[in-house]
Amino acid sequence: MDIPFNQLPDQSQLYTDYLYDFDKVSKYYNVDYSNDDALRNHFAKVAADFSPKRQRLVELLREQNSRLNKSDGYENLMELLSQDNALCIVTGQQVGLFCGPLYTLLKTVSAIKLAAELKTRFPDFEFVPVFWLESDDHDLDESNHIHLLNAASDVVRVESIFTDGDDENLHPLSEIKFDSSIEMVFQQVDALLPATEFKPGLMKTLMDAYKEGETYATAFAGALTGFLGKNRILLIDPYDPRSKGLLKPIFEKEFQTYPRTSEEVIKQSASLEEVYHVQVKPRVVNLFYIEDGLRRGLEPIGGGFSIRGTKRRLMPEQVRTIIGTRPQAFSPNVVLRPVCQDFLLPTGGYVAGPGEIAYFAQLKGVYQHFGVEMPPLFPRGSATFLERRISRVMDKYRLEVTDAFNDFEVVMKKALAAASPENIPEEFERVSDDIRTAFDRIQPLIERVDPTLKATVDQTISRMIHQLEHLQEKTTAAYHRKNEQVLQQTRKFQQSIFPNKELQERVLNFTYFYNKYGESFMELLFRELPAYSDQHKVIEI
Repeated sequence: MDIPFNQLPDQSQLYTDYLYDFDKVSKYYNVDYSNDDALRNHFAKVAADFSPKRQRLVELLREQNSRLNKSDGYENLMELLSQDNALCIVTGQQVGLFCGPLYTLLKTVSAIKLAAELKTRFPDFEFVPVFWLESDDHDLDESNHIHLLNAASDVVRVESIFTDGDDENLHPLSEIKFDSSIEMVFQQVDALLPATEFKPGLMKTLMDAYKEGETYATAFAGALTGFLGKNRILLIDPYDPRSKGLLKPIFEKEFQTYPRTSEEVIKQSASLEEVYHVQVKPRVVNLFYIEDGLRRGLEPIGGGFSIRGTKRRLMPEQVRTIIGTRPQAFSPNVVLRPVCQDFLLPTGGYVAGPGEIAYFAQLKGVYQHFGVEMPPLFPRGSATFLERRISRVMDKYRLEVTDAFNDFEVVMKKALAAASPENIPEEFERVSDDIRTAFDRIQPLIERVDPTLKATVDQTISRMIHQLEHLQEKTTAAYHRKNEQVLQQTRKFQQSIFPNKELQERVLNFTYFYNKYGESFMELLFRELPAYSDQHKVIEI
């Protein structure tokens, strides 16, 4: 079953126009991902332009993947990347606990499948899937937790605690190491996940990755590639000093030409805001400064750059020296990160989620300013996994997947109607109408006898309707008690498909499914999830 995105809750108009009416938004993007001629031209240009930088990239990725990549035979991808006609199919995500929400895995599978599909369509090129580890990021609140369903279908948050005493975390995720408290996380997960034949293997792979001394970045890399197994993808770690060394030209240009980057974003955003909502706001300087393990913003002041949250500043000559000797001291923000990615890599395409496709619409001028080709954006595979136990509930109460997106009262009413012929609201509404009709008949008589009784009539009607509503509430509560099983099953249905009133892929961690179905879950994912799609897929499991 496929559901169009414009029938899903909370989808932006920009994203649905991108999928279904690209001409409306084409001026904000560089390449139409659905146009093979445009794709072929992009591939040829990127491959040719990247030739001088290819060997340095191959050396960088070979070293990084030898440390980080646990998948079988990724070296074959390195050989492909060495070829002059090789392009990267890139995706990326924050390096979250246990690989974060389901959509991280969906993006990864999409990138791997897209690389294979494009090779079939464009045999003159090689396509290598690459995962960009967002290891520079310091948004710990987004990365330090997962959500699982417990036996009662409650959504439970499991969190890894880290604190340095500050209210706001400023440590890049590559600087945060797990300590012995990670054992508490595993204890919570072990208690939440039921015993299955797959649980020991799942827990071992997670424990091998997320252990004391590992950072969010190294643990994420080990877990992701460990679960992929024979399904290979290369990793790139932008926090690596060698990666930053290759980004010196981007850092230099940002300092030399500020606030040009911000002006380009603002100009594009002004056009977008006539119709759409904008996602990101630029800074005057779109770089962070990392010192003593803390990542702080920079602001121009007095001919130099103040380091936000401190009384220190860097003068232009200091900036030039740092870029030359310690480029790892700088880190791009959300505006500059995509440009850095596509400067480092020969990006044939980027596999993006709805939010990413929306904010890329603000960046076309930034790409042009830095002389980097903005890649075609392929909408990642999107899916809800429908378990048999939930399918049985749906069949029993004549529910559809899309019913889960409604308020619970609406879903419950439909399920109860299917479970029992009683229609309490309709019956009480009929009685209410009868009361009003009866008073409409006698009201003229009462007013002829004594016109002053009109207010008394109105008050009487109001009291009777109020008492009737009270009786309806009591009757409904009794009916609900009588149908408690229906309510419980309806709740499980909705929490499974639409947990916390969000799409399943945005909330649940993949371990919830892997624990139940093991490697067959991964096989199902690679078999059923499309490389890219303008539909949300419901996958029965």
